[in-house]
Amino acid sequence: MSNSILDIETALRLKGFYFRTPSKVKGYKAGIHKSYYNGISPDFLDHKEYNKGDELKQIDWRLYGRHDRLYVKKFEDEVNMRWCILIDKSASMGYGDNKSTKLNYAKKLSATLAYLLLKQGDSVGLLGFSENDVEFIPPRSGSSFITTILDRLESFKPSGTTGIKEPILKALEAYSSEASFVIVSDFLIELEAIEESLKLIRHSRKEVSLFHVLHPDEIDFDFRGSVEFQDMETNVKVIVDTGSIRHTYQKRIGEFIERLKLICHENETRYVFSPINKSIENSLIQIADK
Repeated sequence: MSNSILDIETALRLKGFYFRTPSKVKGYKAGIHKSYYNGISPDFLDHKEYNKGDELKQIDWRLYGRHDRLYVKKFEDEVNMRWCILIDKSASMGYGDNKSTKLNYAKKLSATLAYLLLKQGDSVGLLGFSENDVEFIPPRSGSSFITTILDRLESFKPSGTTGIKEPILKALEAYSSEASFVIVSDFLIELEAIEESLKLIRHSRKEVSLFHVLHPDEIDFDFRGSVEFQDMETNVKVIVDTGSIRHTYQKRIGEFIERLKLICHENETRYVFSPINKSIENSLIQIADK
């Protein structure tokens, strides 16, 4: 197992936070998502170790007296969630210098999130995608499963064009019941394709969060003079006087981002702007609860 893409320090700092699906659950405790039960009193089943945020009234003080550790009662309405992390591995995700690429950032974010989800008791699946290449690992729970996820993430190389519909259909086929999808991509495709894919997810009653990964160059366009640009997915080259188009470019990328945010809002999708110079912690904390 390689730990180079797992940000353990960030994971430790986020230890007190929990990741949940916002509309499908009523409460959230230590990796446990509570389902609606229409006022029916749940049955007490077992114990679990106390974690910050658990209800104090559920502490079993008799166990504390015997073991000198805090435990809370666990009820049958507490269920684990299923997650699918979809990570874009198309050629455009390879933009950047050395290890500071969009794909490397996406790998680190996905690895750290998967680690935290497994730690809180949920099951996690992984789907790496480009337009004509989908690699899928079915969801499993248990902390040891992180080894499989890290190994597969490490193997992803940037190639192919970006396509999102087929990966979404694959994920929906694999997750027929309640689940939460996390999509990590630069989303450098037609907005209509993104909107259609989000509608498919929401129609299937799944939760979805979107991490928009961009390189600072793609946001600021901080180039000087005449520069030859090459499309990383089509290999088309063009020479541009950067000074003459900088303002127009910045305006259009800004409009693209705002339109994507609006599409997410209209489709009940959590949008997280995640340029690669933003810390993994600051990206993940936006879908976490204390």
